[in-house]
Amino acid sequence: MALLAGLFATAVLLAGCSVKYPVVGAFDDYNEVFIGEVDHNLVSGTASIQVEGKNSGLQCKGNSRVLHIPLSNIIAGSFLIPYCTGQEGIAILSCSDGSAIKATWTAESCTSGYGHGYDQNGARFNFAFGLSEEEAFQRFKEDEAEVANLPEYPVYRPKEKREELGFSTGTGFLVSETGYLMTNYHVIEDAEEISIKTASGELPVTVVATDEANDVALVRAPISGTPLPLSRGDDLVVADEVMALGYPLVMLQGQTLKATFGRVNALSGILDHPRYIQIDVPIQPGNSGGPLVDETGRVVGIVTMTLDDLVTLGVVGTLPQNVNYAVKSKYIVDLVSDFEISSSNSDQDSEFRDLVARYRDSVFLVIAR
Repeated sequence: MALLAGLFATAVLLAGCSVKYPVVGAFDDYNEVFIGEVDHNLVSGTASIQVEGKNSGLQCKGNSRVLHIPLSNIIAGSFLIPYCTGQEGIAILSCSDGSAIKATWTAESCTSGYGHGYDQNGARFNFAFGLSEEEAFQRFKEDEAEVANLPEYPVYRPKEKREELGFSTGTGFLVSETGYLMTNYHVIEDAEEISIKTASGELPVTVVATDEANDVALVRAPISGTPLPLSRGDDLVVADEVMALGYPLVMLQGQTLKATFGRVNALSGILDHPRYIQIDVPIQPGNSGGPLVDETGRVVGIVTMTLDDLVTLGVVGTLPQNVNYAVKSKYIVDLVSDFEISSSNSDQDSEFRDLVARYRDSVFLVIAR
């Protein structure tokens, strides 16, 4: 997290220099402590970070960059002196339960400092980096003792939710004529039995490949049909019109396919996370895993989650207005690239009503037990 920036002369002085050092921290209101490693490139001014929670097993990884460089650092750099005290920066990490955390830090030297941050639900944590291994372990044990009597950190565990109800539902869609389907990883995570609902009844599903970090999964069922064409979404822009197809709240809304419409609001997600697209397309539980389709009929994302009303109210004191997210389609394309899956062509002049009619038999209710 501590990053060196300065004039070019300083960069030349440190060319090829990369260092690794510990990072440790704890949440303010939970009994979770974490420890990990920073891999810091002193020349580029970037760092990669990996941490793991001791009690929850939650794993988070991401990157950091500098936001502010004091004038004193620049002056020192002109004299080939690597001086970083007072630099400030930001780190954004994605976690194994699909959550994201954002932190800010202040450097005390070119390889040490401190900071604090929040997860996407507003839980605050503090951390320090650049300690020796002995110092990091000591800090870790002290933090652990200090928060031992606090509540457990609320990690999202789909398996436990499924055990409460006996099943969970989501959406999946064809990406090949030979029965390959995409859905969210969290829809099928830890399920003992997975099926899709078709006109002729439920059909079994086998898991082919998963990408837990990006919350996507490739599965296969004994069916054939019209696949939805995939796009990497490189030409997607804010204000593009999009459509979601899925099976929301089946216990209330029934098992008929629902189509909802809206626009792309941002090309990033919660805490500016680059994995997601923000959309104002209305979605509900059960839409997860469904396709987000643009006006040409291409899949540009996979519908994933909505910003929680009560959590947002507690953090910022107001209710969100239709803030929803989809995982970018490039992660779908990356997952299917190792398989013989060919995507059909998109139609430049298609209207959404035509696309709904074309793909209604290619989007399925996913049932995980």
